[in-house]
Amino acid sequence: MSYWKDRMSKAQDILTSKKSKSISEQIAKYYNDSMERVIKSFVDTYAKIITAGLEGREPTPADLYKLDSYWQMQMQIKKELDDLGNKELSLLSKNFVAHFQDVYDNISLPAGAAFSTISKENITQMIEAIWATDGLSWSQRVWKNNERLLETLNEQLLHCVVTGKKTDELKNLLQERFGVSFSQADTLVRTEMTHIQTTAAHKRYI
Repeated sequence: MSYWKDRMSKAQDILTSKKSKSISEQIAKYYNDSMERVIKSFVDTYAKIITAGLEGREPTPADLYKLDSYWQMQMQIKKELDDLGNKELSLLSKNFVAHFQDVYDNISLPAGAAFSTISKENITQMIEAIWATDGLSWSQRVWKNNERLLETLNEQLLHCVVTGKKTDELKNLLQERFGVSFSQADTLVRTEMTHIQTTAAHKRYI
């Protein structure tokens, strides 16, 4: 009995790893598309303050705040990252439910055992349940990561204004922040998929 259970568990591990990789690849595309648009907006705004007549003095954050284009950029970036978050939620929600169902259905029952079914509503409830030590659901962690990205992007812009970085340096810093945010999104996918695998298997064995 233990042999077959271990064998099914290894098969589930392979399935989880393969699906996690596929999901992360799709999210990477979302991030790359958003990054290109966001960086263009940041760089365009930064270029305006660099070329503005400042009477020979170094630009300051106050000069940035005076630009209408800065506030327009803020609205555009907020919408862009909201769209990114919604795409993540849609993709993850669909795949998390499907993965739970796959693991649950692929665990063979003993011969003669009653066939067991589980509703999509029950699956969704279990997936949304808070289990991590941060007290957040997976969807709340998506938005937290999203908000942190917006904050750090703005911090990098202000840093470049104060220190007089070149446009290429700003671009590199923004790319780095997107990379950090994607890494966190990727970790979330792999962590949640593993948790879903464990939960689905436990529920099936019960």
